Amino acid sequence: MKRHTTVLIFTFLCTIVQAQTWPYELDSVMSVLEKEEIIHGQVLISENGELKFSKAYGKNREGLKFTTQTSIDIQSVAKWFTSLAILKLYEDGKLSLDDPLEKYYPTINYPGVKIKHLLNHTSGMPKFFEAVYSHWPQDKFLTPVAMVELIEKLNLPPLSEPGVEELYNQTAYMLLPKVIEQVSGQNFTDYVRKYIIEPAGLENTNFNVEKPEFLENIGKANIDNLFARMLGDGNMQSTANDLFKLDQAIRSEKIFMKDNIELGYVPANLTSGESKFGYGGSLIEKEAGKRQFQHMGQGTTSNAVVTRYIDSGDILIILHDQSVEHAYHVYMTVKNIWEGKPYEIPENRIVFTLSEELMNKYIGDYGENGFMHITTENGKLFIQPDGNPSKIEIIPSSETTFYFKDQSIDWEIYLDVDGNVIGFGPEGQPEHMMLRQK
Repeated sequence: MKRHTTVLIFTFLCTIVQAQTWPYELDSVMSVLEKEEIIHGQVLISENGELKFSKAYGKNREGLKFTTQTSIDIQSVAKWFTSLAILKLYEDGKLSLDDPLEKYYPTINYPGVKIKHLLNHTSGMPKFFEAVYSHWPQDKFLTPVAMVELIEKLNLPPLSEPGVEELYNQTAYMLLPKVIEQVSGQNFTDYVRKYIIEPAGLENTNFNVEKPEFLENIGKANIDNLFARMLGDGNMQSTANDLFKLDQAIRSEKIFMKDNIELGYVPANLTSGESKFGYGGSLIEKEAGKRQFQHMGQGTTSNAVVTRYIDSGDILIILHDQSVEHAYHVYMTVKNIWEGKPYEIPENRIVFTLSEELMNKYIGDYGENGFMHITTENGKLFIQPDGNPSKIEIIPSSETTFYFKDQSIDWEIYLDVDGNVIGFGPEGQPEHMMLRQK
């Protein structure tokens, strides 16, 4: 009995020591990654609403040292704000989540699509990127009015019936600001600022399009920035501290009543099965008492991940600026240190030199109907999806593995037993590869 008690005391003391030391270990590891330029951004962790760790590392694009007050482009995490604005209007009785899209866009012909379908990516509507790249002048920035007119004119067929399948569609989120403006009688940015940003006490959260320096930096319209002035799915800046404050404001019911915000965490029951998307994010852990709701934004120059532990009150936030190719590995390192699990310190990626013979071997069309095309130019490999005139370099890390400079995901060329190319897809996941077209 005495020995059992001693073991319990020792285990309890080890737990206390780990709880006290993980912030020091995390800061030490992040400082190493900062020197290696593997992280430029912010890391924040809270437990049960209590802030345990909030630090900035690296430098911004102007070479100035990051602080916890430095705003970073949060990419698709902006959808969180858009969905909150819709929920606020719902709570105030000004719209219904079951309102048909045609109530606000009578000229758009997608019967059965409701506001809730746009929020959780179950509308079945086509993605409009390809239509814009194919039919919109490449020397003019797209506007909300122009996008709606283009949708109306082209009348593209839906990808599925509403509520049947889960198909991620950020262009659908670009339709929501107009809904918010029609219902509230205010500009989208003004409404979000008045009912979300200011009540939550966010001091460093803003819209890119309202900053003169942003408009100057993006320059003239071109094929890569046609959507640069669109709102609803992106074009916002914030900090890890502000996003934490937003989470706390929601939990304390400063903005919403609990029952209404819970609507955003419930996955849709689809005919094809239960979805993972909620409103403005995805439910990555559904078990009662252990729910995790994640908001994620990925771009070519910045990356944002906000993992909210709905039931425990914990939160993990990591924002990257420039160091996006390391985002996934940094996230897992931070999470494992926090949870007291084994971890590997991320390293700078290898650039492998492919022979001309191998590059020529990989050139071709991949996926259904040649969805993805691999080409070569000046000793480099590029990938280009159908409907997108831009091509992106894929960098080899070995003879058969690759990565994009702005992503932390690794990709692979799959070979059969005779060495013939059979597909291209996520590394180690041949079941998800795009088959080589003959």
